[in-house]
This record gives sequence, C-alpha cells and structure tokens, in this order.
Amino acid sequence: MAKLIIVAILANQLLTLAFVSVVEQIDPDSPVLMRSVFSFVTCVLLSSWLQADARRAYLVAREKGCITPVDGTHPTLSIAPNCPRRWLVILHIEMNPAIVGISA
Repeated sequence: MAKLIIVAILANQLLTLAFVSVVEQIDPDSPVLMRSVFSFVTCVLLSSWLQADARRAYLVAREKGCITPVDGTHPTLSIAPNCPRRWLVILHIEMNPAIVGISA
C-alpha cells in the first residue's frame, strides 16, 4: 500500500504543478482552495486508477499463466520474468497476498 501511496502522491504533485502553472498564467489571483481541491481529487483518482490497473494486470497475467501461486506443490510464489506489466502484477499481489496463497 505504501508503494501505491508514494506513486499516487508523486504523480499528483507533478499534475498539480502543471495545473497551477497553467492557472497562474490564466488568472494570477486564482483561489488557493481550487488548487487544493484539484490536488485532492487528482490523488484519489490516481490511486483508484492505479489499483484498478494493477487488478487488470494481475488478471491478464493469471490468464496467460505467468503466475504460479503458493500451494502444496509450489512452496514459493513465482511470476514469470516476461510477464506483461510485471510491476503492476507485483503491486496487486503485495496489496492482496491471499489471492496467491500467501498469509499476510
């Protein structure tokens, strides 16, 4: 979850910086509340999007057989090195370890 929060905050900061620079050019006296609301909404949307994207990446990887879950015959989790969008698959597994048989 910490990775998700860090990525969302960093992306949010970049988007908010771009937004503020555009708004400053259009209206230098724009209210600070508008910037804060934009930043909050962007952070929520980014984290939701990242979680959904990680879930989709995991489902695709599972369909393609790129993930070997933990069970009686496989004592360790295995994710194929050529797994598409591997970092998102790992992120989803780290947020939901029970889906592959790992106790949290």
